[in-house]
Amino acid sequence: MKRLPIALAATLLFSAPLLAASLNGKITFVSKRGQTPTVGETLVWLEPVTTSKTAPKRAPINAQLVTRSKSLVPHVLAVPAGSTVAFPNDDPISHNLFSLSSGNAFDLGVYRKGAGKTQKFDAPGVVNVYCNVHPNMSAVVHVMSSPWYAFADVNGNYSLANVPAGRYRLMAWNEQGGSIDAPVEVNASGLVSGNLNLTLDSRNYREQQHLNKVGKPYAPVRTRDY
Repeated sequence: MKRLPIALAATLLFSAPLLAASLNGKITFVSKRGQTPTVGETLVWLEPVTTSKTAPKRAPINAQLVTRSKSLVPHVLAVPAGSTVAFPNDDPISHNLFSLSSGNAFDLGVYRKGAGKTQKFDAPGVVNVYCNVHPNMSAVVHVMSSPWYAFADVNGNYSLANVPAGRYRLMAWNEQGGSIDAPVEVNASGLVSGNLNLTLDSRNYREQQHLNKVGKPYAPVRTRDY
């Protein structure tokens, strides 16, 4: 049996395709009596530490956060960096959505029912969105730099597809449960090692009243709407 030349053998070895993997796991919560974390609003994603190739980028999208019945729907949204979010108003009253979050601060001003206004989000990070008229309205926009992210379903199950070989931090976030991370690795054969089942702790969650867009407490709520 003839042996392959060393140079040819090395070429064949390193040109073999690296297999991508699907990461499937589950998010659970530790909570106390009376707490009901919204499991389906748990965002799970990967932060690459070292990968076999440059991470692909998700193309920017057009998304919506709708004001409806003095709420923002959905309450938690995830979009690739560079995406544009529309804020249509379905209510018969006016709203003034704003954010003071670093890198993505904005103020849409007061606007009535209709198509509303739009805002582009370029800086990766968490954007807390509030209404300057109604202090109980809020939403969270996650502006993602990672292409591997998904929301857990109502049972806590999640799946991240097409993950190339490399080392990662597996991240999970929920508004009530905070955040947690764990190391995971995908080898060249597409095998995954690490803990894919994460537990968030919501026991210390306390809802806090935010300030208005000029950094002051909201005025007492009046009976009439704007």
